[in-house]
Amino acid sequence: MKSAPLLLALVLAPLGTTLAAEPATNKTEKTVTFVKAETSADGGSEIAREKLMDCIVSLPNPERLQAQVTSQSVFVQGVNGEAGRNEWIKSYIARLDVSYLTREKELIIVTTRNINGQPPVLREVEKTLKHTQTFISNSTEGEVFAGRSDRQYYFTKAESAIRDVRERAKVWISQQEAVVCPAK
Repeated sequence: MKSAPLLLALVLAPLGTTLAAEPATNKTEKTVTFVKAETSADGGSEIAREKLMDCIVSLPNPERLQAQVTSQSVFVQGVNGEAGRNEWIKSYIARLDVSYLTREKELIIVTTRNINGQPPVLREVEKTLKHTQTFISNSTEGEVFAGRSDRQYYFTKAESAIRDVRERAKVWISQQEAVVCPAK
């Protein structure tokens, strides 16, 4: 039976798996998460997930968030609808990233069909995840426009772009307050 390890190595080689022993210092441990898995070759196991809780840990104050402002010079024709008024303007765009944490709790259920009378294995998994919601100022709220029928709007003041993006973030944050985790 000396050919069994050789045969196993030939079968596993195309899969990128080797039988070579690694030194103990180079071992890495990986965590694997199944979204949904099911095996039925031997009538074996089913793994299912049910979300028990998904809530936001805390939300920032939008007034304390700092927006990132970029500007560019743009040549516009027909400033504010005036036919002969063509000039260079400085246009501003503000971006605001709102970072927040969510707490998720899932119930993992492992059922085995081939063992009679075996109750399912239940395990709760709780994790905290970081998320970022990005907001960009909407130039259609700008104070200057170019063109007559096909208007393009621009923020010509950085403060106006910042005010617009903060207002968008403030509305989103107030909408999310309903899903904030209850205090423990």
